[in-house]
Amino acid sequence: MAFAALLSSAGASAQERDLIVIANPQAPFKFEDNGIPKGIDIEVIDAVFERLGVSYQVEFITSDARIQQEARNGRADMLLVFSKNAEREQYLIYPTESYVDISWNLFIRSEDKDRIKFDTLADLDGLLIGITRDISYTEEFLNAGLNFDVAATNDLQIGKLLARRFDAVPLNTINTLYDLKQSGQLNQVYPLPKSIKTKPYYNVFTRNSSYPDIEGLAERYDAVIRQLKADGTIDGIMQNYIGLD
Repeated sequence: MAFAALLSSAGASAQERDLIVIANPQAPFKFEDNGIPKGIDIEVIDAVFERLGVSYQVEFITSDARIQQEARNGRADMLLVFSKNAEREQYLIYPTESYVDISWNLFIRSEDKDRIKFDTLADLDGLLIGITRDISYTEEFLNAGLNFDVAATNDLQIGKLLARRFDAVPLNTINTLYDLKQSGQLNQVYPLPKSIKTKPYYNVFTRNSSYPDIEGLAERYDAVIRQLKADGTIDGIMQNYIGLD
């Protein structure tokens, strides 16, 4: 199912049509709330396109394969939150600027902040680590000889951590912090600063887009993202979704 919602920037200049932005809904990055697109990425691109005077339309599609097909056939002009690889660069224009790294950090109970440290995998010797079946961590992590407690799904892991079933659990950092804030458990759990893996993600433009000067728009997008980083706008958006109250 696809959901389309029109978001027109207040100062939008004349243009042939709205920019078509397609995304797979995933809180806290981009999601629908009572028919309105919301999330970190929605607020960021809203700030960008307001400064650029570009009106745009967001469409949510729950299949990554279909989203990429829409990009290849030129129906989409922009996709939200994609990692970079050589195959995708054939049909996507990657901007220089990324404002979010998707990281997996080890979460522990807040009371254990002074007891548990993680600089190298050797620091985890003697601990019981919760992991989820079929999650791609890293080969180094999985082959480090650590003691694992394996769960079927990620949604069990915070409950098991707080119930003292294990000592630490690697989870998607931003998504987990958002879920903890929504559930009122943010102060009970602490992410260790060093991640076990991290990768930058980008809002990308499509090479087959018919939107006027799509490559030039990507360059202008980069310039505004740099401004939003420098003036604290992006930090403020992140704080609203995953920061302490």
